[in-house]
Amino acid sequence: MKSLQDWVYEVEAGSVRVWMVRLALLTMVVGLAGWIGLREFNGLRTMDAMDLAQQGRQLALGKGFTTRLIRPLALWQLRSKHGNQTPALADFPETLTPPLAPLVWAGVYRLGMIAKLIDFEVPQEKVKNFRVYSPDYVSLGMNLALIVLTAFMVFLWAARQFDLGAGVLATVFFLGSSALWDFAIQGGSECLVVFLYAFAGWMFCRGLVASDQDESEEVIPWGGVATFFSGFLLGLAPLVQFIQIWPVLAFGTLSLFVLRTHRWLLLFGLFLPLVFFLAWLGKMWATTGNPFGLNWAYFLADSAYYPGSLVWRTFSFDLEKTDVWRRVLGSVVKGLSMILQKGPELCGSSLVGALALVGLLHNFRKRSAAVGRTVWGLVALSLCLVLAFVIRGGDGAGTKILIALLPMVCVYGAAFLWIMIDRWKFQVELLGKLLACVVALFVCWPTLVRLALPEPPPFSYPPTYPPIFIFMRSWFETNEVQASDLPWAEAWYANAPSLWLPATREDFLKIHDRINPVFSILFTPVSSDVKMYSEMLNDNSEWKAWADLIRRQKPPDLPQAFATSLPPNNDYLLLSIQKRWN
Repeated sequence: MKSLQDWVYEVEAGSVRVWMVRLALLTMVVGLAGWIGLREFNGLRTMDAMDLAQQGRQLALGKGFTTRLIRPLALWQLRSKHGNQTPALADFPETLTPPLAPLVWAGVYRLGMIAKLIDFEVPQEKVKNFRVYSPDYVSLGMNLALIVLTAFMVFLWAARQFDLGAGVLATVFFLGSSALWDFAIQGGSECLVVFLYAFAGWMFCRGLVASDQDESEEVIPWGGVATFFSGFLLGLAPLVQFIQIWPVLAFGTLSLFVLRTHRWLLLFGLFLPLVFFLAWLGKMWATTGNPFGLNWAYFLADSAYYPGSLVWRTFSFDLEKTDVWRRVLGSVVKGLSMILQKGPELCGSSLVGALALVGLLHNFRKRSAAVGRTVWGLVALSLCLVLAFVIRGGDGAGTKILIALLPMVCVYGAAFLWIMIDRWKFQVELLGKLLACVVALFVCWPTLVRLALPEPPPFSYPPTYPPIFIFMRSWFETNEVQASDLPWAEAWYANAPSLWLPATREDFLKIHDRINPVFSILFTPVSSDVKMYSEMLNDNSEWKAWADLIRRQKPPDLPQAFATSLPPNNDYLLLSIQKRWN
């Protein structure tokens, strides 16, 4: 039986203290996630989130990997290969998004439908008092749960690799990233990628620590299992974000040379999900004639020749006249310059990113920490290099990709801060802990400030106003194709096949006359939100071809002759072939 002195030791420095710290962190994380999530959430906010949600719904309803968001460029690509045998727009195949995230969302939707907790239909009488589309909460709940789990993984990773203090500080750094909470509330798949990186990092760390304990070739079972799962988990990342395939390959290649034990287990774990990734590439090749599907368009998106979303809305696409490689190489130079300027900030936190950058140059004494630093440093470098091909200034694409590095950044940033505090050798130990608290407070300040901000408006407007899309369901026939400048919202909330409004009227009329009739065209503040009309008429404006219609001038050359303005503030303009409203 333990004495009182033994219990005091356990509380102050033993296992009880560790579990008390874990319980306190778990309580803090769950409370923070619930407060920020439920307080700030007002529905899905981004194209990626709504596109992912509607793909998950298609799978949950048994319609396969199809989409209700039809990009004209995807339509051009399929018709270039299949001609008149191209699938109907109502059952259009998804050729851009890898399959894992839609499958995860679909699984949750399906379980909710079986339990009768999720209903994609909204009765018309409830539209008046409508606040948040109930299936939107699935994306929020999943992202908040992933943040809680990831925070736990970050703590375990840092505590195992370094010590308990590094684990606590790394967790605080992680939760202090305001960008992370933004992605959680927006409802996309970024939190899933962050979770995979954190889980893989913890497993990789456990395998390395096991090899530290025994440098011989003797098999350490749990170390081998951890190493296997590190490869398997990171190998799932390309099935969520296509661009992650390059850092995953770098991870596997370097691990093959630096690991002393279990390297083949890691490669086997990495190989299993990559088999599914290769199968998806094969499916894209059979569907589109390109193994990348539509992902190659990221090289041209928001470039000088295709400003904004113009490349996705292009139906008459001529690859030979685009001069792809010259434009791509020019974009790479700009992308590298932007990453060098804003790299730490793009990882989710400027200060923590800077600490991690210096920490990755530090010569750690423990071999496991040094090997981890080398491997994860190369992963970060490879991700930054491939990101330079697609990043564009001011569109947030960099943060969306590099946020995956946040767990690693927090672990090595926290470790380096404690190393520096230890080297400064404060005469009073409390001063070092106080300095760490000050740095943590500075890192977490943007997140703490948002706790005191007033609640957001009931809807993420402009541009998305969900009640209108749900109300318009009664005007549309089943599988009737619509066109919009906000097609992801129409596809998700109105559950209608929605064509992203083509770049030119000629392209629109080709689709309408030769492929599939388009019943309506919806304009929202996405296209009309410019400071001056002259900006819309500029040669590099993505909405130049539709400027007169956006200004509410009735066009003579479109069959959608019936028009009505819709709330809020008559900012929505709907044109249709028939008048189905009172």
